[in-house]
Amino acid sequence: MPRTPSSAAPRAPAPDADRLSLSPQIVARLTASWRALCEDERDSVIAATMVAGDLARLGAPAPILAAAARVIEDEVRHVGVCETVLERLGAQAAQVPADQRRHSIGDDPSVERRTALVLVAGFGVGESMSAGCFAAARRPCQEPLVRWGLTELLRDEARHGAFGIDVGRWLLRDWSDAERQGLWGGCVAEMEAFERRLGGPVSRDDAWKPNPEELAAGILSPHEACAAAVRAVERWVIPALTRLRVIPTS
Repeated sequence: MPRTPSSAAPRAPAPDADRLSLSPQIVARLTASWRALCEDERDSVIAATMVAGDLARLGAPAPILAAAARVIEDEVRHVGVCETVLERLGAQAAQVPADQRRHSIGDDPSVERRTALVLVAGFGVGESMSAGCFAAARRPCQEPLVRWGLTELLRDEARHGAFGIDVGRWLLRDWSDAERQGLWGGCVAEMEAFERRLGGPVSRDDAWKPNPEELAAGILSPHEACAAAVRAVERWVIPALTRLRVIPTS
């Protein structure tokens, strides 16, 4: 019986890593960063699965449930992409016990509020910041394997941010301004947590110089990664949260 292509499979085949052209230090840096990214993507699978179930409980229409299912497929594919990059670097993904995984931002006892936090803060804020970082890392990257991995991830991240905002708009349709603005603290917490995962906060006054070898391998310094995340917040996140009336006006 012929096998049908999985929707969770990468869109393009992965090239082999030219490890002979990479220094041991760069391979070590790539391994560490893609291991961390693999765990982030695995956490995103968990978050997407939970929010899809909660949206079904809240009576979301079929098109929204279909969009949520697609996000789950995307996140599963992202885990596979990260594992492929690690495998071709001669490494494996880290084994993180369940009780040591990053806690979800969606722990509110109210299903509706919990779902709103995951959608608006987790997806609308976090995935948009990820897209900014992936784009910044991909731009100077010359290593085919890493560029392939970043391209596969970037294709979905910006859409995932829009998914969070668009579905959040449906969920918040009957919320008062005060209730909407109650989500702002969770959005700020997500921005701060994301910045810490990038190695920030960093000061603009800190002395640093771009590392051409690292940039060519798709590795951003904390300065470059935090700058890319801030640009994403300014360009995509703040305007979207303003339209949702989540940002306090006073």
